[in-house]
Amino acid sequence: MKERTISSIVLLAILIISVVLGYRAFGMLMLLVGFLGYRELFFIKYEKKSTNLDVVRVIGYISLLFIILNDIFFKVKDEFIYVVPILALVIPVIFYRDRKYNIDDALFVLGIVFFLGISMHNIIYMASVDIYKCIFIFLVAFVTDTYAYIGGSLIGKHHFTDISPNKTIEGCVVGTLMGVIIGSVYYYIAINGIGILEIVFITLILTILSEIGDLVMSSIKRYYNKKDYSSLIPGHGGILDRFDSVIFVSLGLTVIMALI
Repeated sequence: MKERTISSIVLLAILIISVVLGYRAFGMLMLLVGFLGYRELFFIKYEKKSTNLDVVRVIGYISLLFIILNDIFFKVKDEFIYVVPILALVIPVIFYRDRKYNIDDALFVLGIVFFLGISMHNIIYMASVDIYKCIFIFLVAFVTDTYAYIGGSLIGKHHFTDISPNKTIEGCVVGTLMGVIIGSVYYYIAINGIGILEIVFITLILTILSEIGDLVMSSIKRYYNKKDYSSLIPGHGGILDRFDSVIFVSLGLTVIMALI
């Protein structure tokens, strides 16, 4: 618990500093998160010692960079941003023998690139347009995740799902409740613009998406028989063990904002 708390404080401090420095500095931090997440997902399937996919991995990094930072540091047409990675990652299947890199692998890497690229770009764009809504994303995700962990540790008795062995119904309820309360208070004070019932409803949806995001990313780990994505963050695991909820909350808020 102590190690996890210290890591959370350090991560929060880094986020706050990047936000204070401006959305471009924040954008570079999200690019780093995207790169680390890509590395974790890539190596959760492929061995780190393997070098036969180095070219493909580098193509993925380059594609990720353009998707995440487009409209932030430079402007490239969307057709180029999304079509070129498809060609660059699918065409290599004809050059690998013994099925070391086939169409399933190409679609796997493409999925990682687009999933993380669009998600990180979305978060940066939100910061450039409305920093308070960007903070709202992290607040809801971190509060929900933190209190779900605390609630599960203190009063958790009923197992929730095999996808995440340590997740309990009590923890999920506590996390969702605290996420809604703290998130709604923040939204009402810092953002507002809509009624309190709408704020509570939106925050409730996002806390549920936060829990779902955690389960989705956990299901990937279970599929590949891994406990954590990496050991990068003491007490948490990998960068995706910490940012899984943030990704889904950001995507959820984008859809909600487009509808209201």
